Amino acid sequence: MWQEIIYPVAFVLLVLLPAPLLGNYLYRVFEGKSRWLAPLERATQACCGTDGREQDWKSYALSLLAFNGAGFGLLFLILLAQGLLPLNPQQLPGLNWQLAFNTAVSFMTNTNWQAYSGEASLSYFSQMVGLTTQNFVSAATGAAVAIALFRGIARQQTTHLGNFWQDLVRFCLYVLLPMALILALLLVWQGVPQSLSAYLPFHGLEGQEQLLPLGPAASQIAIKQLGSNGGGFFGINSAHPFENPTALSNWLEMVALLTLAAAMVCTLGRYVKDLAHSRAILIAMTIMLVLGLCLAIGQELKPDPALAHLTSEAGNWEGKESRFGPVLSSIWEVATTAASNGSVNAMHDSFAPLAGMVAMINMLLGEVVFGGVGAGIYGMMLFVLLTVFLCGLMVGRTPTYLGKRLGITEMKWVVASMLVMPVGVLVIGGITLLMPDSATVIGHDGPHGLSRLIYAYASAAGNNGSAFAGFAAADSWQCIAIGLAMLLGRFGYIIPVLAIAGQLARAPRQETSEGDFPISGPLFITLLIVTVLLMGGLSFLPVLALGPVAEHLSLLGGAF
Repeated sequence: MWQEIIYPVAFVLLVLLPAPLLGNYLYRVFEGKSRWLAPLERATQACCGTDGREQDWKSYALSLLAFNGAGFGLLFLILLAQGLLPLNPQQLPGLNWQLAFNTAVSFMTNTNWQAYSGEASLSYFSQMVGLTTQNFVSAATGAAVAIALFRGIARQQTTHLGNFWQDLVRFCLYVLLPMALILALLLVWQGVPQSLSAYLPFHGLEGQEQLLPLGPAASQIAIKQLGSNGGGFFGINSAHPFENPTALSNWLEMVALLTLAAAMVCTLGRYVKDLAHSRAILIAMTIMLVLGLCLAIGQELKPDPALAHLTSEAGNWEGKESRFGPVLSSIWEVATTAASNGSVNAMHDSFAPLAGMVAMINMLLGEVVFGGVGAGIYGMMLFVLLTVFLCGLMVGRTPTYLGKRLGITEMKWVVASMLVMPVGVLVIGGITLLMPDSATVIGHDGPHGLSRLIYAYASAAGNNGSAFAGFAAADSWQCIAIGLAMLLGRFGYIIPVLAIAGQLARAPRQETSEGDFPISGPLFITLLIVTVLLMGGLSFLPVLALGPVAEHLSLLGGAF
């Protein structure tokens, strides 16, 4: 039973300890103070056709949208024409347009929702040139938006937020590529395949002939974890022994999925020259992560009430890999949904209802408990601004944040961003319940069916990508609807964040006084957590009560 204490503590420490050092490195990279790959950086920027001149928020946003639109178009065409392209030893055909649209949107938005099984549907060319490329640049897009926001807060009386193309190149070149290379080599060492060979035929234990899937898996798995992407090379993701073969590979992948997200919080402190403030935000995120870990692990260490009389085995082992067990599976579940990563090493559909609810809540809050690379901290900053604004009004003072006055324009954008998750989950997801084939799509009657639906759309709108098994993700309508939810969840936050950055950058800085609301310390941390839970959670309390909570109560009733 020592594992239930030692493993979570070790995981949290491994995520937090390198964060200050890595956060400082990120600051130096984005501000051009780390130039050990300067010749390659200049050549890459020349290929992008940019001279590095700084942009205002509208130009920054247009560059971002143009780049992401081009990436979507290229990936969409690759998936459609897959059967005509090289590196396809299994002669896999192209995807239908609905699935190609869903997949292209998914990887372009850093969601990596997969309505297909990788080894059965995608060629090596599609996996490497299409998906892996988007794993890098979608993560870099989120980081660039966060850095633009940091600059907007730190600067005054200017319209300049940096250059999108330069930020994109620097993050890929100095951060993602070297870290992914190191992690990929470690995964190959642990037994993850990195091959262009055709699938190998073999005879199973009962004599049937089967194919052993191979491919360039290690390189994609490394960046899927580091970039908060999550899309697996194989259908069952990191539960597959070729993606995650050993205990060491499990720890490497599990820690990697939160490393850069935690470091980005420390980067904020360097930009605004207030490390105490960034530490307070990091502590708030950590407290919410630990609460989720405690609830999920506690639930998964209990046997299924319906099966308790059949076994004396401690814990809920259904849907878990025996080499990981309930504790490591629960840590991964909480971390991957807190990080907008979406990779899995166990089947979330088999978790206890309240443990599954933890994953849902992490996503429904807007993926701000660390969240994705860049996306987590800029999502949390919206709650920080809201907290400061509300507290300022309560004490009768003009709300200010780090010397910047918060006006009606900034708060309109904040409120607009708060509508993204309710619209993406409750409105678009609710349309599915009105469809004539909704029962077939959900695949389960009762509260668990509702949980599957809410999880799917929370995952899409939260740009997470994980799912409960049994949801018919490849259904034509679902491919389109979930694709729309992913677009809303990505750009419904990015545009307001950049607009707020532009507003704050133009504002003059005022001298802080003792009457200003403190943005560090226990009071701020408490109020920030309360704001996140109230604003992020109240909208979804009814559906959570009808889904996982009702399922939990029904299981308890059945057990007695």
